[in-house]
Formats: sequence, C-alpha cells, structure tokens
Amino acid sequence: MKLKGTWRLGRRSLWALMCGASLLFPLTAAGRIQQDGGTRPARATSLHTLVGGRARIQFADAFRGALRRAHIAYDAVGAAATEGDALTLPVADGLFDLASGRGAMAWRGGLALETARADVDLRNLRLDTVGRLPALWTTLVVKGELTETFPLCTVTVPSEQLPARLIGGRVMLLRDVELRLTAEGAACLNRLAVQEQFTAGQPVGLVNLIGIVE
Repeated sequence: MKLKGTWRLGRRSLWALMCGASLLFPLTAAGRIQQDGGTRPARATSLHTLVGGRARIQFADAFRGALRRAHIAYDAVGAAATEGDALTLPVADGLFDLASGRGAMAWRGGLALETARADVDLRNLRLDTVGRLPALWTTLVVKGELTETFPLCTVTVPSEQLPARLIGGRVMLLRDVELRLTAEGAACLNRLAVQEQFTAGQPVGLVNLIGIVE
C-alpha cells in the first residue's frame, strides 16, 4: 500500500510538472518570436517599394535647340514613348523614401540618339538619389553592344516637393525633378555632335514621376 500511494503521488507530481511546462513553453516561444521579429507589428515608415508607374521627362527648349544644332535626333526605345518634346518611360521597380527623397528606381525603355557619326541607345535608365551625387544613370549601347555605364544627368528633387505625396495609399507623385548634364553626359553628346559643344551643368529638363507603391 505504501508503494502504491507513492506511485499515485509521483503521478500527480509528474502531471503538475508537465502542465506547468506546457504553460511555460508558449510564453517562452512567444518571447523568442517577438525577439526575432517574426510577429512584431510593422512600424510606420516612409520607405516604399515601387512596383510600377511612369516617368515623364519634359526636355528644356534650350536643350532641344542644342540637339538640333548638333544634328542629333532622338526617339524612344523599347517601352518608352515620345510625346512631342517629352519622353515617357514606365517605372519598372525601385525603393523610395517619401520623407527624404532618397531612393533608386529603374525605368523601362530608353532613348535613341541618331547622328551622322553614329546611332547609339541610352538604355537601362536608373534614377539614384541615394549616392553622394544624385544622378540619372544609363548604359550606352553602340551597334547592339554594351559599352559603358555612366551618370548621364545630375538629379535635384525640389525641397518643397518633400515629403512626396502619396494618394490613396498607393500612388506617389513627384514633380519638377531637375536634370542637368554631368561631365560624362556632356562628353557622350560631344562625341556625337557635329557643331554644338555640350557642357556639364547644362539643363536637360524636368521629370514628373508617378509611382505605384506596394
């Protein structure tokens, strides 16, 4: 009888220990999950992922006049489209901070430059305002071959446009982003030009951006 009583006591103790462990485990696991960030609520942020949209470059009259005097004609490539004195390119993807204006985004399509000396394409246009020098980068394509990637224009986001507007929680608007030729961009055009000499800092035009965010 004594042995039997001891066994009953042992079973009750073991049962109590298992119940305590089962209650303790979810709390411990939850603590680990919370620490790892698996169930942590998302924090409010001004950083957004771009999944679409369009960029419209309105060329400055003076820049179009310089291209004309240099005997350089331009046209759209791929998914881009020309609309009078403007070039429209779809936004492929990117990241953008609405508050600071820092971000990077890729545009689809490009710009074809036709001259008596050579026909080249400016493809893979990428707006990057994260780096030390905010710039519009491009890859130069000559006779179907990739030759070099360089900053085509400097980029200035108007301070009065920040923080950027977000309409309906999905659409970002950014207006009058200024583009000016870099030294590399001017050198590229000068290699194609017949007469006109392009210079660094020369105004190219303004960009109006519509971005669709996740």
